[in-house]
Amino acid sequence: MKNRSYLYIAAVLACITIVYACKKNTAGYLSPNVFYQQNPIQVPKGRTFLSIPFNPDGSTQPYTVSVVHYYNSAGNIVDSLFSKTYPVTVFSRYIDPRVDTSFAQITSALKTEYLPPVSFLPASGQLSANAGALNLPGGTYKFDLKITNIAGTRIYPKIGAFTLVDTTNFDAVPAIGSTSESFAKVGNESVSGGSGKIPKITITRLADTPNIVTVKYIDKNGTPWNPQAGEVVPAPYTGPPFLQCFQQYTSSYYYTNTSSVFRYPLTPFPLNSLGNGFNIYQRIVGKYVAADGKVSGQWHMRLRFPLRIFVPGSYLVVIQSVDATRIQP
Repeated sequence: MKNRSYLYIAAVLACITIVYACKKNTAGYLSPNVFYQQNPIQVPKGRTFLSIPFNPDGSTQPYTVSVVHYYNSAGNIVDSLFSKTYPVTVFSRYIDPRVDTSFAQITSALKTEYLPPVSFLPASGQLSANAGALNLPGGTYKFDLKITNIAGTRIYPKIGAFTLVDTTNFDAVPAIGSTSESFAKVGNESVSGGSGKIPKITITRLADTPNIVTVKYIDKNGTPWNPQAGEVVPAPYTGPPFLQCFQQYTSSYYYTNTSSVFRYPLTPFPLNSLGNGFNIYQRIVGKYVAADGKVSGQWHMRLRFPLRIFVPGSYLVVIQSVDATRIQP
């Protein structure tokens, strides 16, 4: 009889456990210990940025995330800073790189939307930032989150922080490479004339619009070579990963008597590398250049510089040889 009582009690406890487990599973779970592994999140101002998601600590998915308040370093609520919207270029349709190859095709797939500079993705809690963050003061900001799932809703006061960090609008020297000067024999480019001295590079962001890169090549005296007259031409393209140039990254460009001007539809530009990093090569045709130990007409000069733009706008790139002279045609 006693054994039967024990069996009965054990059965009742087992049923209670099963019912409780089923009830918990049905109701879901929303952890009080949701957290960001990176805290504060480092956000480069003006660049497109997406953080990793928060750690849900076992919370039942799906959940919906929204910001309750933003706070500055003094602890004041600054929601108005992050509710203002700014124009941002986004894709309106899928881009097929095998089909959408021209500047017109790419720009036809773009549209302008007014978006807040910093926001959080509702499905994951990832922080998203865009070029509009250039309009925000730098510094560290904290934020409250509201998370809702099948288990209910929780407010997480000052769950995380992010720091808006001033950075460059582009990557160039020394972040992604260096400038160089080299020579190839006119008529037999398999013969190398070696390297010249390291060219100087100056990159300036001139304006917010239009999206263009103006490249000017000048000699040691500051005299520009003339792309319009054929003095500056693309380096021979022998297939990736060799000697790519802006003419292969955009089909919309033109030449003046001092510069080459390239239009680009969106940032980052170039969007992807052709296989040799983000180095850009151009050639000074042999009859228009003389350098230390290099007679005019015998050696083509190749100039290389690295550049990748992250913030839209107009840029001027000046590459100056320190040992070559432009020869008048």
